[in-house]
Amino acid sequence: MLRCIICQKKRGKGDGKNKENIIEDVHDGKDEELTPDPPLEKKKACYEIRESDIMGRYIVASRDIRPGEVIIEEPAIAVGPCTGCGLICLGCYRELDETSLAKCPGCKWPMCSSSCFGSGKYTGHSTYECETLKGIPPDYSKLEDLKDSYQALMPLRCLLLKKADPAKWAALSAMEAHNALRRARGDIWPINEKNVVQRIKKWGLKYDDEEIHTVCGILEVNAFEVGGCGANARALYDRAYLLAHDCTPTTTHTDAERLPGRPLTIRASVAHKAGDLISLCYAYTLQGTLKRREHIKHSKFFDCCCSRCSDPTERGTLASAFRCPRCGAPVLPTAPLDPGAVWTCTGHGCEYAMTAPSVQLLLKRLTDEFEQIDANDVRGFEGFLHKYRNVIHTTHYLCLSAKHSLSQLYGKVADYMIHEMPEAELNRKIEICRDLMKAFDIIEPGYSRLRGVTLYELHAPLMILTTRDFEKKAITKDNLRTRLKEIVRYLTESALILGFEPAQSSEGLMASAARDALKKIKTWEQIIGKIS
Repeated sequence: MLRCIICQKKRGKGDGKNKENIIEDVHDGKDEELTPDPPLEKKKACYEIRESDIMGRYIVASRDIRPGEVIIEEPAIAVGPCTGCGLICLGCYRELDETSLAKCPGCKWPMCSSSCFGSGKYTGHSTYECETLKGIPPDYSKLEDLKDSYQALMPLRCLLLKKADPAKWAALSAMEAHNALRRARGDIWPINEKNVVQRIKKWGLKYDDEEIHTVCGILEVNAFEVGGCGANARALYDRAYLLAHDCTPTTTHTDAERLPGRPLTIRASVAHKAGDLISLCYAYTLQGTLKRREHIKHSKFFDCCCSRCSDPTERGTLASAFRCPRCGAPVLPTAPLDPGAVWTCTGHGCEYAMTAPSVQLLLKRLTDEFEQIDANDVRGFEGFLHKYRNVIHTTHYLCLSAKHSLSQLYGKVADYMIHEMPEAELNRKIEICRDLMKAFDIIEPGYSRLRGVTLYELHAPLMILTTRDFEKKAITKDNLRTRLKEIVRYLTESALILGFEPAQSSEGLMASAARDALKKIKTWEQIIGKIS
């Protein structure tokens, strides 16, 4: 699934000085309904909307599209709290300190402060929501129940559009809810019945049960998680959902300010020719076909048959391959679109095979062990890679996930700070980053965050080793120039890719650091002459 597009700053648990459970009123004069920003100037779309029996509505490029070019910019129909979030501000979705809460002067629901930019906005705590919630004051003596009630707020905001904004309601109602499929599955429907339908009925709001379930389905299928690392908010857009589905994205996306209400911006991550399908990815690319298709089927209710899912080798990456215990060759599925298919060894003359249940059991055991590794445990990830080097292929998605973690841990955690790392560890970081880039060039091509971040991580050990060799006079000027050209290439591409991200996001800050590093490298030209 697409990663988060809005990153909110968290309000730390210890921000409040008074540890008592204090609630203060927010008095800001008046609660004024602010209209959304005026729509962006309409330009001729670079895509056409088409329909098929398999994909429904989808889009293709109507002309050639450059990498990084904006394909779609659309404001949200609605923005609201995510299911399972903590106690957050209804205006800006910032996490709140439970010991020191502010509250809306109208409805008494939690807010961050009197200056919250989301107060009175349709993407935050609107006046029509405030009027509705006035009759449903929260019980602050039961904070857990209050948190649970947040699960009904995003559906409620959608339902309120029926009267507050009929145009948005019409756009929302045109989206697919998959009610029949969701009702038949027996898991999602009862959960929504308990947490949303019954909650809204308990509040005394007059909505039809089926209507509430339909809104829940639309949100489950079409909404984007937009709450940054805390996943505190969801947004529903009226055009983005038209995109087709593929496990290798051809688009990336960002948001100019990462604030609720700013338009969703979808950019091309690779070049498109006129007539090319424009797709995005609904699954995490660092997963194998079984996991990706299972996630998409469970959350989006369709079976992905893209080129990656249909290929036993996953476009040559071997991202799901096991190692044959007899000959060491890759073991791959005979029919990747059939989860019950047999897996066989690809070695010449080898007849080793694994049944589907055996594959699932082994994957579960490996995944469970992998997930027990602490997020900052360098030795734990390295130990996992070594332990299972003869079980899964070096480019198996669990190996790629371990290497992705290591690429960012080496140089940034205790005992592995970049300027203190010995040559062997610096070379290990380089090796890991290069391994990742080979995979990312296929499954995360073009202007993708994973590539941008990994390119930045790759430049750091190369720069340290180059500097050390120069200081020891163990490198010629020609070799120095060659190395610096390589580093400049990585930094330039990283700065370009991550430069599309909001300036204060972690990726945006990394882009700024990359640009600063490029400026510093220019000072080497005084010693060795022009680098590029």
